[in-house]
Amino acid sequence: MSITAIARDWGVNPAIVRITSTNTLSQVGTSGYLTAQASNIEAINNGSFEWLASDMVLVVASDGWGFFTISSDFASLDAFVFVPGVTLPTVVGNLAMFDSIGGNLADSGIAAADVMTSALADGHIFVGSAGGVATDVAMSGDATIVASGALTIANNAITTAKILNANVTLAKLAAGITPSHVIKFANQVTTVGGAAAEAFTVTGAVGATDRAFVQVVDNGTGNVTALQAVVTDDTLTVTFSADPQNDTIINYQIIRVAS
Repeated sequence: MSITAIARDWGVNPAIVRITSTNTLSQVGTSGYLTAQASNIEAINNGSFEWLASDMVLVVASDGWGFFTISSDFASLDAFVFVPGVTLPTVVGNLAMFDSIGGNLADSGIAAADVMTSALADGHIFVGSAGGVATDVAMSGDATIVASGALTIANNAITTAKILNANVTLAKLAAGITPSHVIKFANQVTTVGGAAAEAFTVTGAVGATDRAFVQVVDNGTGNVTALQAVVTDDTLTVTFSADPQNDTIINYQIIRVAS
């Protein structure tokens, strides 16, 4: 492949030299291109071609056209820099950018394929892929989304593991089933005897607000009944019909105002 035509526009300065080549623009810009084409140019020109240092060279190549300047030794063609002081970088497959030092063009490291398109299917979202690329996907799993932005949680998606601890409150219950009190403490204990009133430790009980229910499970050898149950701080005191001795068994429940 080679230069097939060459001509100069005379009478102007700088002059434009017009070249037609079967090479690509990249090949035209390689070092020593004019030297390699010297015999071919001489044959087309019917003699040596007169180059001037101020020549601008317009090349119509196999893959497009471009302006070049001629090297000082007339051996090569250099891609023309349109903005003074800007150096064209070598960018292979990537996008060019202006750097922060002198405003020169540089390789951004970003390939054209890395640029995210604005095209997105109805109701889909962009999600980073395993390769780190934003990808058009449909939302699935516990929720779906539509083009208006409305998010719908799927049926049966909210499981216990997904609820923050201590965040199921009375406000979440329907008014008809909201309790006034809840069972805070419950236990089965056996008396030690010695007096009709016996105290049982219930750590955390609050005397001012908690209330107790007591049931005799085994009335023991004293055949007693429970007459009274009083809650004080950390303590439940049960009064029996007589000394319960050490074998009376009771169940108790202490309730607290629900909040």
